[in-house]
Amino acid sequence: SRMLSWFDNYDVIVCPVQAGPAAKLDLTADPGARPAGGGGGYTSIYNLTGWPSVVVRAGSSPEGLPIGVQIVAKPWRDDVALAVARFVETKTGGWKAPVI
Repeated sequence: SRMLSWFDNYDVIVCPVQAGPAAKLDLTADPGARPAGGGGGYTSIYNLTGWPSVVVRAGSSPEGLPIGVQIVAKPWRDDVALAVARFVETKTGGWKAPVI
């Protein structure tokens, strides 16, 4: 209930997905290795609550790797999360094909 009270004053939570950009595709196959910027990310708490959330690309690192933004809405307001995600995606250029 303390977490849910956040929505008394705000419509959405906008937060990072993880501490850095996406990992490069050519990382080591070592299962114990963590990608740069890794560490679990910021999605777990909202997975546990079941709150609607969506992740969109909101920029790129200097190396061209995607940087995501997570938009979280209050329960049963998927429409709000999706509307804000569309706005952010429109303003930041949205999905871009990876350079392979």
